[in-house]
Amino acid sequence: MSRDLPQNLRALCSYHKSIADVCRQLGVNRSQFNRYLNGETFPSLRLMRRMCDFFGIEESELLLPHGQFMELIRLKPHESSARAEKNVVSAIGEDIRLASRRELDSYVGFYFGYYHSMSHPGMVLRSLTRLYRTPFGVNVKSIEMVGSPGARQFTCKYEGACFVLGDRIFMTVMEMLTRNEVMQIILYPCYTSRIRFLTGVISGVAARAPRPPTATQIVFQYLGDGLDIRKSLRLSGLYAPDDPEIPQEVRRMLSGPSAFLEAPLP
Repeated sequence: MSRDLPQNLRALCSYHKSIADVCRQLGVNRSQFNRYLNGETFPSLRLMRRMCDFFGIEESELLLPHGQFMELIRLKPHESSARAEKNVVSAIGEDIRLASRRELDSYVGFYFGYYHSMSHPGMVLRSLTRLYRTPFGVNVKSIEMVGSPGARQFTCKYEGACFVLGDRIFMTVMEMLTRNEVMQIILYPCYTSRIRFLTGVISGVAARAPRPPTATQIVFQYLGDGLDIRKSLRLSGLYAPDDPEIPQEVRRMLSGPSAFLEAPLP
């Protein structure tokens, strides 16, 4: 049997953690696989197809002369290069979060968040949000009590990361109970010594059918570090836009000409 196949298989395995790991993922006995690597026997047609699917190559390519085969696989993406790309993205994200900690330090604390509800048009949703420090940067948690205060409500819990980029505060949060929704919040930073309100945009997908992508203005009202969380949660819920429970400054900020933007349906 040609020595090209064993050499080609060894080259492909070198892109993985170990030969044992390749055997485990292929579901092949290690002793039997060693016979292929040593050129003692030839894989069955069925196993050849499975190996080619696993390594991302064609059967004809696996049987090429070794020199030609090496030139070919250098042009193909492999798991090792994909892992490296993933590590680069993770490293960039970690660097941004760590670099943002000092800039976000003054924003740590509790907030009421106000925005036009995506699932209840015509109503303003008030939620309770907290920005807090971690060894990896600043995280954000938000709880929405969807429904009128004092009436039956359902709860949405969001968690995510907070960072500063391009002179803006970004928050990317996932709904943790259903894990089927992600929202992006972009806020203007506060340039005064005392934080009262932060304004920006929140984007996501409405819960109501046909679930249109939506963007709307959002206002964060700073509450400080210490507060009665249960009492604050009882104040969370849906409000009419002119409800006096919503601070006048917030009503004014939410009533701008581009307060609510919903993507047109196809």
